[in-house]
Amino acid sequence: MNRLKDKVAVFVGGGSAVASVCLRAYMEEGAKVLQVDVSEKYFERTQKEREYYGPDRIQTFVGACTKYEDMEKAMAFAVEKFGKIDIVINIAGFHGQGHTEDIIRSQWDLAVDVNVTAVVNSTRAVLPYMKAQKSGHIINFASLGGRGPRGVAVSYAATKAANIGLAQSLAVELAPYGINFVPYIPGSLDTSEFERLPELGSLPRKPLPGGFKFGEARPGMAPSIIKDHPLASLYEVAYALVFLGSDESNAVTGDGIDVAGGIVMTM
Repeated sequence: MNRLKDKVAVFVGGGSAVASVCLRAYMEEGAKVLQVDVSEKYFERTQKEREYYGPDRIQTFVGACTKYEDMEKAMAFAVEKFGKIDIVINIAGFHGQGHTEDIIRSQWDLAVDVNVTAVVNSTRAVLPYMKAQKSGHIINFASLGGRGPRGVAVSYAATKAANIGLAQSLAVELAPYGINFVPYIPGSLDTSEFERLPELGSLPRKPLPGGFKFGEARPGMAPSIIKDHPLASLYEVAYALVFLGSDESNAVTGDGIDVAGGIVMTM
């Protein structure tokens, strides 16, 4: 407990299933959190937590990660309410459609905007505060889909690979300022606790040919090599993000943190 005492975090894409469980973990560890998302409806998942901890610990802000001006306002709001920003987690994501032949330009552009450009937006917006305090942790919620073939939409695979590369490049750029930047790379996750909300602007994905399922590395491959543990729980994800936001991870920057049940070794 209290691994994040007095730390202030901004969750970009803060109304997602992952962010909702991460919020619980961050509250248990003593942090203050600003949830940022594109619509109020995404905050409904964390209503109980907000009522329990109150506005001194949790605030929300409606804004689009794809708009730099919104991210600038969100970071300023966090500082206004909590006095500083120690941690930014870029959780927002967008899949888009599947096959190269079928992809619609608007879906491709939105995947680039949410999975890549949004990271630049939030980073640019928070840098004045983190540079001034000479410290900070920025975490990109990437995906194993950006590591290799997972049967995900081409727009998702390409932009999550770019997301990882961007994080590693920024880790080098920001190291002189005491700012750590880490790509966090999960595999398949168990999100059954939450009702799935459609991604804003998304279109249904068509099945891949040959029975190849979305999210599957190759036909017949298990999502994890760990016995009786096929999927990572959102709590396992959340506590890894606690570590990456805490002072315990001060020596970690640029290194991709895979939480994927050993799948990376078999790809």
